[in-house]
Amino acid sequence: MKNIQFWHMQMFPGGNPEFAEKVPYILEHHRFIGLGDWEEHRNQIPSFCDIMKVNDIVAIKNGKNLIALAQVIGGVYEVKDDPSELGWMVYRRPIRILDWEIEQRTLLQPRGALSPCVSDDAETTQVIQDWYERVKSSFEKRKLPVFI
Repeated sequence: MKNIQFWHMQMFPGGNPEFAEKVPYILEHHRFIGLGDWEEHRNQIPSFCDIMKVNDIVAIKNGKNLIALAQVIGGVYEVKDDPSELGWMVYRRPIRILDWEIEQRTLLQPRGALSPCVSDDAETTQVIQDWYERVKSSFEKRKLPVFI
């Protein structure tokens, strides 16, 4: 198995949690995940830009509610002149959707725009890894590539 990192993240601009309702559309139609260029959580930007790698797995959530499981398929890029409602997402990474959460599963850790899963024993990590293993098994049975 390739060395992949598991992450969980939320995507909405500070002070606008209603934006989270648009996230499934963004994932499906724009095929990227993104972070803003903010001071308050500046420490998350290097994680997104430098530590996150192609093939890493990201559980997209709204609070503790899971939305989708995505795989990073490309490097980070910056967009500073997007006049649309997505313009706050300065740092972006292309993704492919591996699965949508339709069973309304949740994570224990509701906060944080971007967090790596650092302990295999943590319940959040186990939920994401179990989800990924089910998806991976489905891909393998259908002879679909798991890795980019």
